[in-house]
Amino acid sequence: MPTKQHQKPPPGFCFAQDSTDDDGNVVAGIATRLGITYGTYRKWRMAGKGPATLTLGKRTAARITAVEDYLTQLEEAGAHHVDSYDARPAEPRVPRQRPAA
Repeated sequence: MPTKQHQKPPPGFCFAQDSTDDDGNVVAGIATRLGITYGTYRKWRMAGKGPATLTLGKRTAARITAVEDYLTQLEEAGAHHVDSYDARPAEPRVPRQRPAA
């Protein structure tokens, strides 16, 4: 039975998820380079956040320099962390009701 061949990114590109090269070494993907999970990266991409990407076949890819430039832009903007909790505002705290004595 033939083994499934995985597509590898062209030189200078990386896929959204980690991939392996011919030697079996792991090539860090976009999400890993940004320090986030792949699921978070997918949400960011749908929201228009993150580095510029393109589609190669059925896979999302980006130039490695584009990912590095995106990280540089975050550093220059003074962002020490990326705000990924923008989906819902914090709820106000409600004090407990104590029973009447």
